[in-house]
Amino acid sequence: MNATKTVLAAATAAMLFGIGSAEAQSVTGAGSTFIYPALSQWADAYKKDTGVEVNYQAIGSGGGLQQLAAKTVTFAASD
Repeated sequence: MNATKTVLAAATAAMLFGIGSAEAQSVTGAGSTFIYPALSQWADAYKKDTGVEVNYQAIGSGGGLQQLAAKTVTFAASD
């Protein structure tokens, strides 16, 4: 349970602080398939509040970290 909370907190922080620009219209992330259902709901709420769209690819933790290292996404989620 604590690991789940840690993953959720890390993903939220990455999503909120990883945007980089107040004028960003979208942010892109990739990674954990486990977190996708929660992240999808957070993304919808975040878009309502800020107008910023969150695009997330649930491709697995390793793939998300690879994309982050390649700088093709703004954030990655791992579980």
